[in-house]
This record gives sequence, C-alpha cells and structure tokens, in this order.
Amino acid sequence: MEQSRPRYEEKSFLIVGNRSWFRACIDFVLSLFFWLYGLVVVLFFLLATFGFNTTLTKIINSSLNTINQDIRNLVIVAIAVFLLSYALLYINRLYNKKKFGALKRRSYPAPVCNEDLKALGLLDIETIEKLQREDYSVFDTNPIAPLGGEKL
Repeated sequence: MEQSRPRYEEKSFLIVGNRSWFRACIDFVLSLFFWLYGLVVVLFFLLATFGFNTTLTKIINSSLNTINQDIRNLVIVAIAVFLLSYALLYINRLYNKKKFGALKRRSYPAPVCNEDLKALGLLDIETIEKLQREDYSVFDTNPIAPLGGEKL
C-alpha cells in the first residue's frame, strides 16, 4: 500500500534542475564567452576614450575602421545625451512640484471599530466579534449579507 502524502507540498525557493553534465558545460562555456566579450567591449571603450593605444584598441579600430577620436566623440555624445535627459527630467520634476505640491497629502485611514463594521450592514455584530475572537471559523451559511438586497 502506498504511503499517504501531505495535502499541500512544501514550496521551495531553490530551483533544482535536472540537466546533464554536457549541457552544464555548454552553458558554462557560453556564459564565460559572453562575460569575456562584455569585458573586452568595456575595456575597448575605456582605453579608446582615454587615448591608450594598446593591441586591443589597434585590432578593434582596424577591424571597425575607426580611430580613438571617433570612440571619444561617441562617448562624449552619449554623456551629453544622458546629461540632457537628466536635466530635462529634473526640470520636469521641479515644475510638477511647483504646480502640484510636494504630494505628501496621503494619510492612513483611522482604525476600524466594530460599530463601523456594523454600519456597513454586511455582518451582524455577533459574527464580527466571532471573527475577531477566533483563529478559525466555520459557517454553515454565508454570513455576509448581499449588497443591494440581491439574493445569492
């Protein structure tokens, strides 16, 4: 006879994969390749921007038919676009703050008391107190009154 199982299985946050060692090696090699590619690109931009003529910059400049000045101009344009965008967004923030205020108008609602819940007319006071008193409640019928006098 089979053993009983728990009704709900525990959920684990760790994802356990079932993959072969070949697939793991391929994933590792591809990941390493793209990390190295990203490192080479970053180094190329840094070295070309600051004017260092290394073997890396010479090879990439000759293959792309560029010079370090072209890369420097590209980086300067990118920084200028970033600063312009930042300035426009900052001006927009100041404009919105001046026009609409600091937006600190939110306040939390007051705590709800039993009288407020009774005033809604959805539950009677005994049911409200039972729900607040007990950790686990079972009802034979739905204790919530329908909205607008509709029948469920």
